[in-house]
Amino acid sequence: MTTPRSSLPGSAWLLFALSALPLPGCFWFTSAASGEQLRADVDQLRLDLDAQQASLEEERVRFAEMRQEAEAQVEQLRTLLQETTDLLARNSADFGAEFQELADEVRRLRGKVDEALVAFRSMEAASATQTRRLDRLERYAGLDPEIDPDEAPATADELWAKAKELVEQANYGTARAYFRLFAARYPGDARTSSTEVEIGVAYALDERYDDAIATLGNVAQARPDSPDMDRVYYYTASSLFGLARCSEARTLLRTMVRKYPESPLKADADALLAAIQTDARCR
Repeated sequence: MTTPRSSLPGSAWLLFALSALPLPGCFWFTSAASGEQLRADVDQLRLDLDAQQASLEEERVRFAEMRQEAEAQVEQLRTLLQETTDLLARNSADFGAEFQELADEVRRLRGKVDEALVAFRSMEAASATQTRRLDRLERYAGLDPEIDPDEAPATADELWAKAKELVEQANYGTARAYFRLFAARYPGDARTSSTEVEIGVAYALDERYDDAIATLGNVAQARPDSPDMDRVYYYTASSLFGLARCSEARTLLRTMVRKYPESPLKADADALLAAIQTDARCR
């Protein structure tokens, strides 16, 4: 006997819907040879990432050294300019010769400062390019950036705020790493139960839709009474829509709007439902 959909509780319907989805990591089967090749590819990607990170760190060290040198030369220039000012005030008999000597030195130092600034900007551009390449490689490998826990904010409030700020800045991979660090550092914090939702949302915003569906599906299964369930519904639906799975997305959005009419995401859900109605992929 088939149970009518309307008789299922909202969270049970979400679980039912998610159980029908081909979530990554759950229903993929590969041959032994394919599995070995996949592991080899991932190992090679990690080696490439390590090499890229080492190269980037070397460039950052050189960049810092050049910056220190430029700052030292600027300070030397300031000293010479002050000496020139003092000469003007003193108006000594040999003013002309001393002033010309200092003026020549000032021009020489200005040239060196200009050279240092050009090299500084070149190194800055190269570092930015290398960082973008590393980000693309990490994204391709499905990895989030590694962070140094010692450099992370020291308190729970600061760490949580930093992770949320990174999401606002669209730095989603690093944000996910900070949320994981928060959960590891503060298992007893009330916000820790929301870290998996935050990670799933960051995946959705990062357009890593399969990862978002899998992560948020875990929340729906483990904590169907979570206060974040409206977000679970919405970002699962938006990820399904991103994969052009419009019927499933529409079902979850309608359930979310019905169950959580006061949700801050209701307007977004209504807008997404309207987008589904007109999107060519959904016809």
